[in-house]
Parts: sequence; structure tokens; C-alpha cells
Amino acid sequence: MNVLEAPKVPFTPVNARLTKGPPIERRGDLSPEQFREEYALENKPVILTGVLDHWPALGKWTPEFFAREYPESMLKFKYGGLEMKMKDFIPLVMESAPGNPAPYWTNNVVEDYFPDLMRDITPLPPHTGPNWAARRFLHRGMGAGLNRGAKVEIYIGGPGGAFPVLHWDGMSTHAFLMQLHGLKQYWVWPPDDQPLMYPKDGAEWNLSPIRDVENPNLEKYPLFAEAHCTTFVLEPGEMLFIPSRWWHTAKMLTDSVTLSINTLNRTNWTNFCEDMTCRASLPAKLVKRAYLGLERARFGLL
Repeated sequence: MNVLEAPKVPFTPVNARLTKGPPIERRGDLSPEQFREEYALENKPVILTGVLDHWPALGKWTPEFFAREYPESMLKFKYGGLEMKMKDFIPLVMESAPGNPAPYWTNNVVEDYFPDLMRDITPLPPHTGPNWAARRFLHRGMGAGLNRGAKVEIYIGGPGGAFPVLHWDGMSTHAFLMQLHGLKQYWVWPPDDQPLMYPKDGAEWNLSPIRDVENPNLEKYPLFAEAHCTTFVLEPGEMLFIPSRWWHTAKMLTDSVTLSINTLNRTNWTNFCEDMTCRASLPAKLVKRAYLGLERARFGLL
């Protein structure tokens, strides 16, 4: 069966009274220039179709492929502190179920684990560029976190597994989620819903304490009922654009392989600068703003 003909599986969206957001458009006809004008500059999410068709990874990178080709690879799990070999992990993925999900292997740099596979995902869709996050900042510490986010990361999991944190991506970067295998359900909320997500204070203002978005505790988090949730399923070959500061989380409906990359350019530079300076003292804020102005001029306008 062709990966692009993956069987549909039923899914129950989040409680209807919590689903208030507009549908996310699917576009197969967008040039990079149109994407930038209609979506990136508008900070509007979209699902792009057809932009991964040139990748050998599409239809090749399955859980079984990784078990066969990299059985001895030692995997470290960002959440849960687990470590196990690929040959032990993939059987858990294939046996995963909503009531007993497999561990979710998330946010791992492809080049670090599988450098020989980079050719399968090169080049990236042009819609992901330009990416200032991949460039070297003049101040080494300023861009340290960005440099990692600019690298392609891989996620592998099974049915019922879910990303453990409702969040928007750090430093106000844009996120691109590329589905290579299986079906994944997403929930997204616009930046204006920030007060309704009960964000944490300080450096974690992009994280929500709400864990179960399908059945939230509305007695504890009553404002969440007013949030403008949109939910949908991302299919193989599709790339989801989640703009700066859009809240999101996801769970897998089948065994799944996903890639992501974070980007920074003029379309989200203002949010990035605020993110980098909002918690600084006034003197430090002025210095950082001046520095960031120099960096923007150095990177250019696009």
C-alpha cells in the first residue's frame, strides 16, 4: 500500500464545546513567496501538501525501517529519562495502544543519530527558509538554543502516545512539522488565547500546566473553555506550519514518524526580540535591543 494511501482511522475531536477555532487550510499550490505573504507574515497556520514528494524518506522511514537498519542505536528520551536500543523500542511502538502507549521518542536531531540519512530529506522545502536560526549570532550565547532548533528533529511513537506538554515553541520561533509515516492528531490555539492557557511565569511563559486537552479539568482551569481550539489530522506527505506563539500539542493515531524544524526570519523577528528581552532589566533590555537590531541588519531583510 502506498504511504500516501494510509487508511483513515476514526478519531474523536476534543469536546465539541472546546472546539471553537477556524479550520486549518490545506494548500498544494503555494509558492514560497505566496506562503510568506499569505501565512508567515500573517502568522497564520496552514498545511502544505506536495512539498515533501521529492524526499526518499517519504514511504521509506517507517518504524520497521529503523528497527531493521539501526537496531543497536541507543536512544535517549527527552521526557521520562529513558534509554533503550532501537531494537527494543520499535516493538513497543508497534504494540502501542491508547490505554498503554509506548514511550514517545521526541526532539532528536536526525544528523546526530542518523547522519547517513540526511540525503533522504535534502533539500528541505523552500518554504522553511530563510532561517536565521541556523546562522551564527555575533554573541555566542544569544543563538545557542536557536542553532539546535534549526536542525531537523525526529519523533517516533505509537497509537495513544502524545506530546507531554501544551506549549508554543521557545524564542517565538515558527515550527514546521513534516509527517512521513502514520497519522497524527494536532490541537492548536491562537496567540490571543495566551491568558486562557494558564501559562507558567518567567522563563516558561510558553508552557501550559494543562495536560489532557481532550478532557481538561475545567474546575481547575475554567478559562480554558473559552479558548479557540482547532483540531485536525496530519497525514503522510503533509507539512504543518505552526506560526510563532501558536499553542499546540499532538497525539498519534497510528505508529508515526514525524520531523520538525524551527525557523526565524523577518516574519517572526519582532516576537523573537520580545521573547529575548521581556524578562531583562531595563539596562539589559536596551543593550539587547541594540544588539538584536545589529543582527537583523546583518542577516538581511528576508
